[in-house]
Amino acid sequence: MNDRVKHLVNELNEAIKNMRQEPEEGRSWSWEDEHVAGLNLADAAEALILALPADIWPAAWFKTEPEHQAKDRAVSAYEQRLVNELLALING
Repeated sequence: MNDRVKHLVNELNEAIKNMRQEPEEGRSWSWEDEHVAGLNLADAAEALILALPADIWPAAWFKTEPEHQAKDRAVSAYEQRLVNELLALING
């Protein structure tokens, strides 16, 4: 596994270099080029994360908040105003 992690770290470094690479003088990257570079970076990072042993990550990162907290929360005045404005647009 150690060789696999080293390989994936190298892939991630390469993806970072590509993401940070400046275009030629007087040119700019197309949206497609930037999008592909971003996808490559995300794929390399994901592969490395999945290859590392699970016990390397702090347990606190995986604690989820109980669902009842989100349901019991009162609606803020701002949220209520947005709902009222949306209903006025729909009904108006």
